[in-house]
Amino acid sequence: MLKPPEHFRPAQDRLSGRARIEPRSYRERLPKGFFRVAAMLLVACSGTGLLAGWYLVPTSVDAHVVHQRMMGLEMTGPGLLDAINRVTITARIQGFLTAINADRNDRVTTGQVLATLESTDLENELAAAKATAESTLRAVAEAESTRDRASISFDKAKRDYDRRLPLLKSKTVSEAEFSVVEAAYKEAEADLVRAGTSVQRAQAEAAAAAANVKVLEARLAEATIRSPLNGVVVFRERNVGDLLMPGAALMQIVDPATIIVSARFDESAMGGIKPGQDARVTFASEPGRTFEGKVLRLSRQVDQETREFTVDITLKELPRNWAMGQRTHVTVLGASTTTAIAVPQNYITRRDNRAGVWVDRDGRAVWTPVTLGYLSGTDVQITHGLSEGDAVLDPEGRYPYEPVSPSRKTQ
Repeated sequence: MLKPPEHFRPAQDRLSGRARIEPRSYRERLPKGFFRVAAMLLVACSGTGLLAGWYLVPTSVDAHVVHQRMMGLEMTGPGLLDAINRVTITARIQGFLTAINADRNDRVTTGQVLATLESTDLENELAAAKATAESTLRAVAEAESTRDRASISFDKAKRDYDRRLPLLKSKTVSEAEFSVVEAAYKEAEADLVRAGTSVQRAQAEAAAAAANVKVLEARLAEATIRSPLNGVVVFRERNVGDLLMPGAALMQIVDPATIIVSARFDESAMGGIKPGQDARVTFASEPGRTFEGKVLRLSRQVDQETREFTVDITLKELPRNWAMGQRTHVTVLGASTTTAIAVPQNYITRRDNRAGVWVDRDGRAVWTPVTLGYLSGTDVQITHGLSEGDAVLDPEGRYPYEPVSPSRKTQ
């Protein structure tokens, strides 16, 4: 029996039940594995086309050619609200608080009574000291009277001595009689010296008593605590009945006219900041508002650990609700002391927390890490990573070694 050709296959006739021969399908006539090979060839061709498109056909890209130039800088740093005239009120003597006449947010004036301390003991000591001072004054008067009497006696004895001395030389009086006169003279002289010394001692005691009175008067005056300046009470620590020790804080007063922002900057910014420069300040409590200010002064000391220095900024206007120690963000508008390179801020991208830019290297896009400096408007200073004449590419859609045709724009 003859075999049917290979491109036919047997089939069962549904009516007669006999086997019949049908032609094989087109798919079955193809070599085994044909479609797999064809798919691999198609993918290879497609991949080759894509690679050719990715790495052979240049893309037109906006680019900035950077150059060294003088530029305005925006030096930023954190700050805290502070004040030049800020006084912590304390007591110089120990005592119980009997009254407090000022509270938080109260405005006070120079000399206004803020608080008083219990002072009965001081008042009694002062009364005793005044009595002692009066007693010493009377002692001075008595000593002076004694001195005056001694002076009179001395004058009389001296006259007798002066009159008898010539008579002794002429042998008119005896030596025994003259010796009595001489002894009386010397005794009167000694009494006068002693009386003078008593006067000086009494005067010294009177001076000491008077000084003691003044000391107690001053201490008694310190029992009344007064404001040393015009300002606002920013906090109060004690209450009536508390025992206030010398040096312990009672309250703090700030002169609002002297409020400043104490900002911190890296020491590298010291050359670009000077008094009178404009500054912008934002507060954490009012993030959507900017307060204008000016640089007042620079500190002359750099922190040895953080390598930062402080700058005092005066404000044209204070926040409606201000508080000492409030956090701020400060931007000082200055000028670079030397030429620098800058690129638009939107050209900066990050990889693994490192800043970088896409640069044209022989027609290819290459991501280059850079070190950022200070802001300058919409630009940012580049301190390391770029050189004069580098073309920085728009980062949108860039990938490594992309063929690029930059549309160069010089900054």
